[in-house]
Amino acid sequence: MKGWIKLHRILIKKSIWIKSTPEQKTILITILCLANHEKNQWEWMGNKFEVEPGQFITSLDSLAKESGKGISTQNVRSAIKRFEKLDFLTNKSTKEGRLITICNWETYQQLKDEINKPDNKGLTNGQQRGNKVVTPNKNDNNDKNETSINIPFDEFWNLYDKKMGDKSACEKKWQKLKDSDRSKIISTLPDFKQQFSEKQYQPFPATYLNQKRWNDEIIKGKQTYSIKDL
Repeated sequence: MKGWIKLHRILIKKSIWIKSTPEQKTILITILCLANHEKNQWEWMGNKFEVEPGQFITSLDSLAKESGKGISTQNVRSAIKRFEKLDFLTNKSTKEGRLITICNWETYQQLKDEINKPDNKGLTNGQQRGNKVVTPNKNDNNDKNETSINIPFDEFWNLYDKKMGDKSACEKKWQKLKDSDRSKIISTLPDFKQQFSEKQYQPFPATYLNQKRWNDEIIKGKQTYSIKDL
């Protein structure tokens, strides 16, 4: 299995990571690694099957094996149930196996220059039956040094607790930001909000974006530091 996936650092601040057991974290990363990056088709016993980006077919036993030493089938079963409740994935049993679909896969994984890229040819019968899991095929970008971090606007909006002002105007401003600025906003916004003991003094979301407040100096504990230096 070759290729790579994107793993945004904001994950460590999410409930799906913070409240997961070590076994569930291992299974989470394994699921991300196994998901197909592009649509795949194959034929089995005269029938055609297809998986979309962010999907793969597996079984509880296979996923436990892929996750490595110390991961049991029961660990996998419990993790999948929890991930479903958190809307990270959907899980559907089929005659061919268990179809796992990662929610919002394209939002976080698809590169801008791949949107119009044609689908690759399907896997052969032997490959599909032998592996039991559809093989990810993101192999053509290994030499690229830069990738796009397409952080959705709703992630900023949900994190910004003072939801006042024109949301649509904020979203337009968000779409014009550089990927590096979006990433910096998401990672530093929690510290920025702590500067305001009373929410009434916190700027509106539009003001925050227009004034590029993510570059403000932040007082964290007794230490003052500039976000520009992070």
